[in-house]
Amino acid sequence: MFLSETHLPQLLRPESYFDPDWYRDEEKHVLRSAWWAVATLDEFPRDGDFITFDHVDGPVILWRKGGEIRAFRNVCAHRLAKLTGKARGHCDCLTCDYHGWEYDESGVTRRIPDASSFRPLEKGRLGLAAVQAAVVGSVVFMSFDASAPPIREWLGNEWERINERFGPRSRTLWRADIDVPVNWKLLIENNLESYHVASVHGKTLGASPDESMCEHEFSDGGSRFIGPGSNSTWGRVRLSLARQIRESIPAAYTHSIVYPAFTWLSVDLLSGFQSIVPTGPRSCRMVVRFAAFQGDTSTFLVDFMARRCVAGELTFWKRVIAEDLSLLPQVQAGIESPRHPGAGLISRREERLVHFQKWILGRMGMPSEAHGGPKRTSGSHLDGPVEHGTR
Repeated sequence: MFLSETHLPQLLRPESYFDPDWYRDEEKHVLRSAWWAVATLDEFPRDGDFITFDHVDGPVILWRKGGEIRAFRNVCAHRLAKLTGKARGHCDCLTCDYHGWEYDESGVTRRIPDASSFRPLEKGRLGLAAVQAAVVGSVVFMSFDASAPPIREWLGNEWERINERFGPRSRTLWRADIDVPVNWKLLIENNLESYHVASVHGKTLGASPDESMCEHEFSDGGSRFIGPGSNSTWGRVRLSLARQIRESIPAAYTHSIVYPAFTWLSVDLLSGFQSIVPTGPRSCRMVVRFAAFQGDTSTFLVDFMARRCVAGELTFWKRVIAEDLSLLPQVQAGIESPRHPGAGLISRREERLVHFQKWILGRMGMPSEAHGGPKRTSGSHLDGPVEHGTR
């Protein structure tokens, strides 16, 4: 059942989805201190493997060394060039492509070519800037904020669920990094409601589930949707196979979010996450990983059949994601219109959106009034004056 008894107001103003000043404030107050899901352990099959990517606070390199995942800013301490432009690779030590400076697993300089020309240079003075890294199950998280709470605290009740569903033996069957030309919050909000299912996914998913089959749960740092799993013959087969791996696997479909931008789902044999990475006020990147559940004691045949089932089911989920992504630029264009027919309205079925919007406004030190409270004006900042009123 939904928790709200009436429809709800849109709390965020349209400009919060495209205004550069608003986005800069979001970076400061919402994004930089977060934990981000960026990869899975099977992307580092050998000790010495690394991957690189650009994130909300700059370029990052993740490196498996000594059996651990280590994270650094992908910037050399010498002349501040990127260490490497390769998306992935393997190395015994991190080496800058430009001048050959080498760094060990702690980010400390191991060798400086022609070191005598840098005299005097205090030992250990220069090194890579470390980034926090943590692994939950097989999901690799990182945070730019050294004072960010421990990952278990950040994830709250989701920590145990993620640890189970993305266990060390889970097998990633689809990974993709997709650039999307919309504000990151639109993609999050699309994930948080089922009201669009009938119109956008009618042929793929059918009608929106009846309210009696839905349950919303809320916490300080996120929310969760619990709905019906598949009742098709194939869905019952998948669930039966899943329970051969672990009896406690529920029949329900669950979708959770940990704010600001980590969403994940699980249903029978399949688990998947989306980490929505803002890349600008009008753009974001969707980091997608889908995995097959594998048991600690199940047989090779059962695990193989589970992977085959999930591989087939992924065709369905890829179609769902593609349908959403094809429509969202249209949503972005509408919200950027200089005039709107009203302030917007949110249904009870979309109540998870309001919880998310309240959290955003709270992090930014703004009141949770209808339509965003303070109106942002060009060049305004959180520490300066704000203007109230409707657009």
